[in-house]
Amino acid sequence: MDLEAIRAELHMAVDRIIDAHAGRADDGRQQAPVADPVSVTAGEETGPWTYRWPGSEVEDFHQTRWYEAVGEQGKQRVRVAWARRAAWGRDDRLRAVVFHQQGGVDSTTYYPWTEFVETDDSRYAAIIPKPGRPRAQLRDGDSLPDRFRDRVVERTDALFDSIAEGSSMRFVVAESDEAEMVRHGYWVATLRNRF
Repeated sequence: MDLEAIRAELHMAVDRIIDAHAGRADDGRQQAPVADPVSVTAGEETGPWTYRWPGSEVEDFHQTRWYEAVGEQGKQRVRVAWARRAAWGRDDRLRAVVFHQQGGVDSTTYYPWTEFVETDDSRYAAIIPKPGRPRAQLRDGDSLPDRFRDRVVERTDALFDSIAEGSSMRFVVAESDEAEMVRHGYWVATLRNRF
């Protein structure tokens, strides 16, 4: 029995069902999509970059790009940086970290807003904080914030085979959707008062 093929078919079937019902109110009427109040503009690609984490650990990122994000907390300069690390049964799991550049354009001070980790099916997933307790993770069964109504949200254990029981929920995007990664980072930073 090919469990991976069965899992892939189940994911596709669930996606078709969700697509068929997405945006419909309980009475069958079409609902307006949730507008994201953060606008994102892509800037220049800047190639490799090194970041020193607290505790002096240094990480090399092989690719980075600048973004400008504008929302309720004003205009922010953001860098999306890509690296590979060991995680959840793989030595080379790709991840994108959304960093906020604090200070002016010449500042070397950065704060990580969020991280998207490559899933077993090559999508990218980030933790969703609970709006009322932003240091805690949203769990299966918790009320989903409106901003995720038209977006893909899945359990951690559905995204990573090496996790047997993971009820935390993850926001899932394609590798190419860095702008959505930046929007999510801005939302997380707003919840956690990181401005």
